[in-house]
Amino acid sequence: MSKTTATPAGPAPVWDVINGFTSYWALSAALDLGLFDALAEDADSATGLDAAQLATAIGAAGPGQVTVLAETLVALGLLSAAEDRFRLTPTAERYLVSTAPASMAALVRYSPGPPAAWPGLADTIRTGAPEPAVTAGLAELYPALVRATGPTQAGVATAVAAELERRGLWPEQPTVVDLGCGSGAWLTALLRTRPAGTVIAVDRPNVLPIAERAATDVGLREQVIAVAGDYLGTALPVAAADVVVLAHVLRAEPAERARQLLARAVELAGAGGVVVVVDYPRPDPARARHDDGDVRGEDRVAACVAARHELLLSLTMLASTAGLGVTVADLRAWAEAAGAELVDSFEPLPRQHVHLIRSRTPEATS
Repeated sequence: MSKTTATPAGPAPVWDVINGFTSYWALSAALDLGLFDALAEDADSATGLDAAQLATAIGAAGPGQVTVLAETLVALGLLSAAEDRFRLTPTAERYLVSTAPASMAALVRYSPGPPAAWPGLADTIRTGAPEPAVTAGLAELYPALVRATGPTQAGVATAVAAELERRGLWPEQPTVVDLGCGSGAWLTALLRTRPAGTVIAVDRPNVLPIAERAATDVGLREQVIAVAGDYLGTALPVAAADVVVLAHVLRAEPAERARQLLARAVELAGAGGVVVVVDYPRPDPARARHDDGDVRGEDRVAACVAARHELLLSLTMLASTAGLGVTVADLRAWAEAAGAELVDSFEPLPRQHVHLIRSRTPEATS
């Protein structure tokens, strides 16, 4: 009998990772060149532009270079092609044209954090903290980063406001505390649905003016009380709130500080309010644990594969902050320690995880 030899594993997963680096820079170059904007501005965008026309539009050396880049973007699903012409896909039209309402064009540049964080990732894992130059770079980058998150977060906040209203948690004149208000996308989106409300907006001094400008631009500045400082320790002008927002804040904090921050939010929300946590949770190891206490390898693998996006964003936190991301188990444990519970989790938009936390203390009745 002939001996059966198992087929050796192929290198495709390794190449996928290597090519991920190339893919990112292909997209980044296309944005720097204004390639997506050029296609969007084409008078006959349904037909698209050929490589020579596109080269002229973006100031490229010639059609050869443009063809290599554009065909790569076709392979990545960011452009489509018909014969010798290139045009936008629906995804590119919605998210990569700089003037689109939901544009992620700026986010592509800033979401990875400081460029110096990545070559130093191994040292960060060895020592447990990024180099001071990396954290300083993040502080410098942060204003641009929060602006870049604005379009996406505005859509999430609007959807969450509708969900809070459906649940009877969105009064006509709400008091909202936005801890780490960033771009102001949350406070402006929430106030648009409740113009008579008030938002206490808290963030670091170099970021807070961005949120204030966002509120001014939509005519809602008078409804915003801006508080500059550390959202964990800064004194607030209110003792209670109907809604407390923690949007993409906890994942960048060390665990103990994140626990304390959630406890502060629970205290502010009191018996009748709600804490809205928006984040990208890593897989909860408990999901892979069975009744006998064993963790099945295939279950852990499936959980990690399903949470690829969330894990990569957690790794981004590890590379440049003191945080490691969060898990749903973390949120449950921290809420319980604060006398509250995680009452629901949902995704108002794809990959946007929202968690509602409420006190276990019954609301007082008159």
